[in-house]
Amino acid sequence: MRKVLICAGGTGGHIYPALAIIEFIKDKYYSDNVLFIGSERSLDKNLLHKVDFNHRTIKSCGLVLNVGILKRIFNLVKFVYFFVYGFFQSLKVVLEFKPDIIIGMGGYVCAPVLSAGIVSGVRITLHEQNYIPGRLNRFFSKFARYIFISFNDTAKYFKIKEDRIIFTGNPLRKMIKKSDNFRCEFEKWGLERGRFTIIAFGGSLGAEKINNAVIDLYNYFKDDAKIQLLLISGSRFYWQLMKSEKNIIKEKKKLIFKIYEYISEMNELYGISDLIISRAGANTISEIIEYNIPSILIPYPEAVSNHQFYNANYLASRGKAIIVEDTDLSGEKLFRVIKNFAYKDWQRYKEMKKLKIKGFKDNSASIIVSKLMEG
Repeated sequence: MRKVLICAGGTGGHIYPALAIIEFIKDKYYSDNVLFIGSERSLDKNLLHKVDFNHRTIKSCGLVLNVGILKRIFNLVKFVYFFVYGFFQSLKVVLEFKPDIIIGMGGYVCAPVLSAGIVSGVRITLHEQNYIPGRLNRFFSKFARYIFISFNDTAKYFKIKEDRIIFTGNPLRKMIKKSDNFRCEFEKWGLERGRFTIIAFGGSLGAEKINNAVIDLYNYFKDDAKIQLLLISGSRFYWQLMKSEKNIIKEKKKLIFKIYEYISEMNELYGISDLIISRAGANTISEIIEYNIPSILIPYPEAVSNHQFYNANYLASRGKAIIVEDTDLSGEKLFRVIKNFAYKDWQRYKEMKKLKIKGFKDNSASIIVSKLMEG
């Protein structure tokens, strides 16, 4: 078996697909022949703390340029310092591990690792989760043996020969993938079977604006016995929201409304969900397609190249989602959209539910690993 070095970091959107590839390698090959490099951010460390494969962390830093001139200069100096430091850390790992191939899954931690690979003469490959490629993948695409993409249309954004671009889809972890023996356990989450179930979340870190809008929905649906809401707030906002909940929910109402800080068993929630409210990260899009759930998507407005809008539009243009712009987001706006589904235009919801996204790859990790192994 060839030795594979995988790098990713910064967000769950980059790390989770990397973990899916590592799971596949571990199941089919020898796990000691794969090494993961992440950043020293707390999110990366928390995720890596729970895994049982070889991994390292290096220093790295993102480059933010849409700020004032002085801050831009400071950010540039900081980026160069961390890049050089991370490059030599990565070079040490590459020379010790001696990988046959490196795959960058996204995040600024990939810059020093991929650079160390190029300098060492190791072939590199890339995976792009989003519809619009990030700056890092655009830059390193000219050096890459293969570029794996999650959306077929993404190929047009890379100015390289098409035979190096492979449509693989976005790898999902085993615990997320749909299972034939899944059991709907509403009671586990304090919910009731038979209600229209709405699951809301804002990505791996949470999203304050989504949290506030969903909290506001309580006042619109509090007397409704047909609907139930579950909000995953993210650790940054949980305790603040629990205080808000106590102020808002002062008496027993018909609506079932639950708030959780974090839930790792997202497959269970997808399995009982009738409607998803979320940001439009690449992982979320892939998971919504996997479970075929209608959704209300609120693209993160500060995402690089506005890539979350294009992720969301991939589903919206195919009739599987409704986009609500972040500037328009409120409890009232969400209420109007949900009310149309639950009361006025139930037929439209049923049609959205029936629609299948054509061309969706459910064996992404297998396709990617087979290419990594052949070189």
